[in-house]
Amino acid sequence: MLKLTFKFPALCTIAMLSGCAALDGTRFAEQSTESLNSISEWQQQIPSASEKTYLTDLIHSEALEVLIQQGLSNNPGLQQTALAIQIARENVANVRGDQLPQASLSVSQNNTEGSDAVYQSSLDVSWTLDWLQKLQDSADASQAGLASSIAADQYARDLLASSIIDIWFQLVQQSQLIDIERTRLRVLEQNEQTIVERYRKGLDELTDLDSARSQSASSRATLVAYLQGHKTLQRSMAALLGKTEYSSPESISFPQVQIPLASVPAQDLGRRPDLQQAYLNIRIADLNSAVAYKNLLPSLSLGLSLSQSNSALRDALFTSPAWSVLNQLTIPLFQGGSLRAQARQADLTAEQTYWAYQEKLLAAVQEVENALGQENALSAQQAHISDALNNAERSFETYQTKYRQGLVTFLDLLTIQTQTFDLRVQKTQLTYARLSNRITLGLALGLGVKS
Repeated sequence: MLKLTFKFPALCTIAMLSGCAALDGTRFAEQSTESLNSISEWQQQIPSASEKTYLTDLIHSEALEVLIQQGLSNNPGLQQTALAIQIARENVANVRGDQLPQASLSVSQNNTEGSDAVYQSSLDVSWTLDWLQKLQDSADASQAGLASSIAADQYARDLLASSIIDIWFQLVQQSQLIDIERTRLRVLEQNEQTIVERYRKGLDELTDLDSARSQSASSRATLVAYLQGHKTLQRSMAALLGKTEYSSPESISFPQVQIPLASVPAQDLGRRPDLQQAYLNIRIADLNSAVAYKNLLPSLSLGLSLSQSNSALRDALFTSPAWSVLNQLTIPLFQGGSLRAQARQADLTAEQTYWAYQEKLLAAVQEVENALGQENALSAQQAHISDALNNAERSFETYQTKYRQGLVTFLDLLTIQTQTFDLRVQKTQLTYARLSNRITLGLALGLGVKS
C-alpha cells in the first residue's frame, strides 16, 4: 500500500512536469495564430485592385460559370473529398459515444441432462468519469478532424474551379495562336507566289524560293503542334468536368478579369482553406498530445451490474435481479515506459504539424507576393509588346509593297513579317499569363467558390 501511495503522486508529478503545457491542447495552435497575426502588411500593392469574395466575382462569363458548376457537380476527386467528410462525421459520432454510459444486455440458456433449462440474464452499465477532460479532448480532436475534412474539400473545390478557369484561358490562347499561325502560313505561301511571279517577269531570281518554302514548312509544323495542343487541352477540360470528352466553342475570346485586392494579410491568408486545414491539423495534434499525457494519470469508472437466473425466460428477465456496483480507479504504474514514450511522440508530432503549418504559411505569403509582383511586371511587358506590335504592323504593309516594287530584299520582308507574327504570339501569351496570374492571386488571397 505504501508503494501505491508513492507511485501515484510520482506519476502525476512526471506527467505535469513533462507535459503540463500540452494538457490543455492549445500550445502549438496558439503559436500558429501568433505567426499569422505577425504578418503586418503586403510588400506590394496594386492601385486598381478591387475587393471580391469569390473567384467567379473576378470574371464575368456565363459560359465559364456553367463549366465550373459542372465540374463541382461531377468531378470524381470532389466526390471522394465529400465522402471523406461523411466518414469524419461518423467518426465524431463514434468518439462522442465514449463520453456516454455504456450498457449491454446478455441472455444465455444452460441445459443440463436430467434438469430443466436455466436462463441467465445480465444487464451491465458502465461509465467512465471524464474528470480530466480526456474524453472531451478526444471528442474535440475528432470534431477538428471533421472541420479539417471540410476545409480540405473546400480547397479541392477552389483548386478545381481555378483549374477549369486556367484551362479555359489556355483554350482561348491556343485558339488565338492557331489563328495567328494560319495567318502567318497564308502570308508565307503568298511570298512563294510573289517570288515566282517576279521571276516570270524577269524581276528576280529563284534563290529566295527555297527560303520561302522552308519558312512555310516550319509554319505548318508549328500549326500541327498548336492543333494537337488544343485537343490535349480539351481532354484535360473533360477530365476536370468528369466527362470523357469536351469540345470548346469555335469562337472564344479572353474575358475581362479584375484584379483582387490584397488588404490585411491575416484576413487574406485566414480565408485560405489549406491554411485552415493546416491549423486544424495542429489543433488535432495538440489535443492528441493532451490525451497522451492524461493517459499517465488515473482514470475512474463506475459500473452497475444486474443479473438473474431462472428456469423461466420471462422470470429471468423481469423478476427482481441481484445487483452489484463496481467503482474502479485505474492507476498506470508500470508499462515499460510506453505511455511516456507515447506522450513524447504525440508532443513531437504536434510540433511537427506546427512547423508544417509554418512552411505552408511562408509559401502562402510567397505566392501572394509573387503574384502581386507578376501583375506589375506582366502589365509593363504587355504595354511594351503592344507598342512594338503597333510599330511592326505599320511596317508590315509598307515592306510588302516595297518588295513588290523591288525596293527591299526578300530577307528584309521576311524579317519584318516574322517579327510581326512573333509579337502577336507574345501578346497573346502575355494576355493569358496576366489573366491566369490574377486567378492565381485570387486563390492565394483565399478567394474560392461558394461551398
